[in-house]
Amino acid sequence: MALAERVHIARRFLRSVRIDTDLGNPIAVEGFICPESSANVLLDMARHVAETRQAAFTWTGPYGSGKSSLVVLLGALLNGNSQSRHQASKHFDLDVSQSIWEALPPGSHGWHLLPVVGRREEPVRVIGEAVRTAGLVSRKPRGGWTDSSLVRALRAAATKDPDVHGGVVLFIDEMGKFLEGAAQGGSDIYVFQQLAEAASRSEGRFLMIGVLHQAFEEYGHRLSHGARDEWAKIQGRFIDLAVNTAVDEQIRLIACAIESDHSPTRPGAVASTVATLSRRGRAGETARLASMLEGCWPLHPVVASLLGPMSRRRFGQNQRSVFGFLNSVEPHGLQDFLRHAADDELYGPDRLWDYLRHNLEPSILASPDGHRWALAVDAVERCNRVGGDSLHVKLLKTIAVIDLFSERSCLVASTELLRACCPDTPPDAIERALGELDAWSVTIFKKFLQARAIFAGSDFDIDAAVRAQLQDMGELDLSELRSLAGLQPVLAKRHYHETGALRWFDVDLIPVSALAEKSVRLGPATGAIGRFLLAIPVDGESDDRTEELCRVATRRGGAGDLLVAVSERSRSVVILARELFALDSVRNDHPELAGDAVARREVSARLATLQAFVESELHEALDSAWWFSGHQPPRRLRQRDLN
Repeated sequence: MALAERVHIARRFLRSVRIDTDLGNPIAVEGFICPESSANVLLDMARHVAETRQAAFTWTGPYGSGKSSLVVLLGALLNGNSQSRHQASKHFDLDVSQSIWEALPPGSHGWHLLPVVGRREEPVRVIGEAVRTAGLVSRKPRGGWTDSSLVRALRAAATKDPDVHGGVVLFIDEMGKFLEGAAQGGSDIYVFQQLAEAASRSEGRFLMIGVLHQAFEEYGHRLSHGARDEWAKIQGRFIDLAVNTAVDEQIRLIACAIESDHSPTRPGAVASTVATLSRRGRAGETARLASMLEGCWPLHPVVASLLGPMSRRRFGQNQRSVFGFLNSVEPHGLQDFLRHAADDELYGPDRLWDYLRHNLEPSILASPDGHRWALAVDAVERCNRVGGDSLHVKLLKTIAVIDLFSERSCLVASTELLRACCPDTPPDAIERALGELDAWSVTIFKKFLQARAIFAGSDFDIDAAVRAQLQDMGELDLSELRSLAGLQPVLAKRHYHETGALRWFDVDLIPVSALAEKSVRLGPATGAIGRFLLAIPVDGESDDRTEELCRVATRRGGAGDLLVAVSERSRSVVILARELFALDSVRNDHPELAGDAVARREVSARLATLQAFVESELHEALDSAWWFSGHQPPRRLRQRDLN
């Protein structure tokens, strides 16, 4: 019987939770397993509300860590249906539920639950519409939602009927989408500070919970220092609680997610070995861990131990959750393995390496793990070149993937663990292959760990080289940046259809300082009838100075064929472009890279990622720009509006 017929992923783990549709739905939390760490998040929050009256929180954790499910479960504990509250309490110890009810008493009619799912729009409008949809106000305020009208509406709803209602809980899932939109489009997030302050002054009647996938400041890492300081001030109004499932808890969840007919009476030898090596003598924990690892069949116990740490890496957090991997039909993923594997095969760590190589390599190379990954890829390729067989390659891939996630998995590539990864291979053959890998200088034996790692054949410090290049860099070359962005002329399409005459405006970039020159220098190039110019503050000009120069340039005599734009995102374009050109100079000006394939691979991957970032930022800057034309007031136009 094929493994695909014997192994299934439990329905509970096939879909993600969406709080605006699943809040209040008992099926959404059916089969939910609440890890102890998640229960502690709720207890910590309840303790803060009860003891300090702090009521604004962010929950931060990687994809697939159960944050949205925890929101739905908390909603079930606080709603107005006593039967629903009782059912929800079964997911916790009784003490947890009681502590939450004491800190956040639901009253006879429960709390008003206000779910919001973030998107890249103005948060005031999105939250305001959710307030109206939930029936907390009868109609939208005259003139639309503003920061003050939103805070007023929520305060009024929170203080209404205190004898029967607990108050208002504002859940903002995907809060990072609002932050991304603000970072990219320059919109304001000050409303979050106002909401947090209102919550913390509500005497426990208004609770605000924002759900994030990464730390608050990570969303604004491309902002100016001044803007980051403002964000830090807003972040300080929230207490951040990490929804950070422990490795053992994630292994337990994986075991619950995988349903199969594999039900041995006791853990197998491989699972017991991996558990023993992971716990290093903590006998009481070893047996329990071995049983959970056996329950993850047909995942090899080493793979089950690595999936949780993998999801926490920068590339994993942005790309895949644990359950995304379990359900993925991508090449070399679990579902692909189940369709083609023999009846008794395990999904081993070498297959996990292949999955990462084929599906996530560009993201890994651009992440903080990029250097180690490049070393490992180079080692595998060198092993093939010197004549390594399938056992050599399997061992090398296994060593590489264990070493990549060793910090959190508590596993190292010891000889005993490598034997457990190749249970059908004689021990002497494994010893001989490991010795040959050492002799070929693709692996190295670390005596203090009694384990192997990939031989670090490259010591080129790319970050230091980029920093040095940035210090020596002169003025930003906008002509090179323009070529990189591939800016195309804007055609007067309607005019062409009506008259048959093909006319166009060139689209170009210009330093803000060049706007002070005579308008004749800003005129159209040969063939074009005008120019759209995006002014870039390469010398750190202020916003006021930039706008003044744009007005002057377009009001000069003979400047009727000229429109000049400014965008809040131009500064991030400058920062990214300088880093891109510095990295390109490192690639071209350091002869030592010629003999260092690992460093060349890493530089090339970083260049491709940065180039994509710069192109995206440039087009976003044009899409969010304010355009100046003669004596008309500036207008905000998207790229498609220009023609």
